[in-house]
Order: sequence, then structure tokens, then C-alpha cells
Amino acid sequence: MQSDTGSERSFLHSIRHLVQKPAGARLGFDDDASDIPLTSDTSAVINVDTFVRKTDWLPGMTAAQVGYKTAVMAVSDIVAKGATPRGLMLSLCFPEEYSREEAGETVRGFSQYGLKNGIPFLGGDLGCAEDVILTGVAIGTASPHRIVPRSGTKEGDIIATTGLFGYTAIAYEHLIRGLELDTSLRSVVLAAAYKPKIHHHFVSALAESEAISASMDSSDGLGITLHTMANQSSLTFVLDDLPISTQVWKFAREHNFDEMQLLMRGGEEFTLVITIPPEKWDLASDIARQQSVPLREIGFAKKGEGVVYESSEGFVDVPNAGYDSLRGWDEFKNSNRGEHG
Repeated sequence: MQSDTGSERSFLHSIRHLVQKPAGARLGFDDDASDIPLTSDTSAVINVDTFVRKTDWLPGMTAAQVGYKTAVMAVSDIVAKGATPRGLMLSLCFPEEYSREEAGETVRGFSQYGLKNGIPFLGGDLGCAEDVILTGVAIGTASPHRIVPRSGTKEGDIIATTGLFGYTAIAYEHLIRGLELDTSLRSVVLAAAYKPKIHHHFVSALAESEAISASMDSSDGLGITLHTMANQSSLTFVLDDLPISTQVWKFAREHNFDEMQLLMRGGEEFTLVITIPPEKWDLASDIARQQSVPLREIGFAKKGEGVVYESSEGFVDVPNAGYDSLRGWDEFKNSNRGEHG
């Protein structure tokens, strides 16, 4: 197992004592976003996310797609908390050789995402740097009592996702390692990597109906997401149905990949992982159908710790794996891809 020293999560742990939590805030330091109580009925929910060309710009991405994805990165974390997005801001830094046309396209992609989803782009900041760096800020509002943390799962709650996993991991194999894909699969995985989609109002609707106990977006990888939620709720997450599509399963078999590694380590999928009280499952399913959200039950929470998959051959430990922004794509390029031995 690789040492966690020097990782994103170990660094965040080392600085957590420097972060202050506003009085009455529901979200702690180790959550997707931050909340600031404004009145007894309203809290501001804010998230900041950064896209760096060296570590995040995938081969083949356009400047407009970079702007679009930065907006998704910022918004995803606040809607995962049940907030309604109210505005977007962008800090854009780039070197002298970065063309003004590309810079304009980057901002256009960011603004266009907001325009298409009813979120005003409010402006931001411009600066010079040795690399292209976009920092997106999403601002939302929510009722303080409807903000959904990572840590609220109770024993017996159902674990669910709002989509399937593994597409971005396949995209990285194709774009970074050069693995050839057939046309139909290539189209699906590039769409997942370049222009991910998120559900803006699903968590807030579940929270309004008290049909959700915890929520986290999977941008760091499904493995990390599941382990984080299980750890923060002091429970074991038991998976009995892996959220994998036939396409991804077939790809893994044809190319001799470990399906579990492919599923858990991808990152940047922005699919929600949520937990739902069992007595609220039918209600949550109705809300999902109304909003065209592909809600999928994948397991349940019980006493204990860790994350396991209940396979036909017994319990299998689920890897605590995903993307680390401090190690970037170099780690992915040099890692073992999880082949069957």
C-alpha cells in the first residue's frame, strides 16, 4: 500500500487546526463546502475549486470545456449539500504565451455553464502566472436545517448513487496511456471526462422531504467517497450491487482490468453518493423519477468500520482509492492499473 505522506488528504489534515467554523454552521472543515448562517432561515453555502493546466487539463480538451468543467467542479459541491446555486465567480491566471482568444474561450465556457443552468456569472479576477489556473467560486443558499453533511448516515440507511462509475477511469486510460477504444465507448467516456453533468436540485428536494441523511459528490473517486462517508459516520458501508455499467464491465474483461479498481479510483465523476433512511426510499425514488435522476441502490450501512463489497465469494475490501490533486496525473501514469495477475 502506498504511503499517504505528501498526499492531498494528509496535507489537509495538517492544516485543519487553522480553519475556523462560524457559529451555528452545519458543515465542518472536512466537507464538500462551507456554510455561513445569515438568518435563522437562510445560510450561504460556498465552495471554491481550482483547475490547473499541468494536472487537470486532459489531452483533447478545448478551452471552453476547461471553463465548463471548472464551473461544474465549483457547483457540484454546493448542490451536494442541498444548496440552490445563486452565483458563480472566476479567478483566471495565465502565462504571457497563453493566447487571449483561448483565455476568452475559457471564460465563455465557464459563463455558458451558468447561463444554461440559471446561475449568474458575476465576474471575478484576472492575473498572470506560469501556468493556466482557474479558480471557480460557487455561491448558494439553503435552509440551515436542510443542509446535508457527509456524516449523517445512520445504521440501516440505504446507500445509493445517482449514476454509474468507471467511465472517467477508462477515459484516462485512453487519453493518458493511449489505450484504443471503440467508437461508441470512446464517445461516452470522453463526454464524462470533458463535460460531466450534475443534478442541481435533487439533494435539496430530498432534504425538503427529509429523505436523505448524508451526501457527498464523488469527484475524488468512489472509493475515497465511500470511505470518507463511512468513517465520518462511524459505520461500515456494505455494498451488495456495484454501480457499474455493462460497457465498463465488458471493457474490464476484454482488457484484463480489475473491475473494482476501475470503479473506485477514477475521480472527477461528480456523481452523488447519498444515504437514505429505509422508510424514505420509496419517496426518494419518486423524487428521482420526477427529476430524471438515475437513482441506484448499492448497499446499506451497519455497525463497524470500513467499506466492503458482499460478493458471491464473500466480503471483499473496497479500496480507499481515487484522484489526488497534489500527485496529479503523474501518479496515474506510473501506477499499476490493477490487472489480474
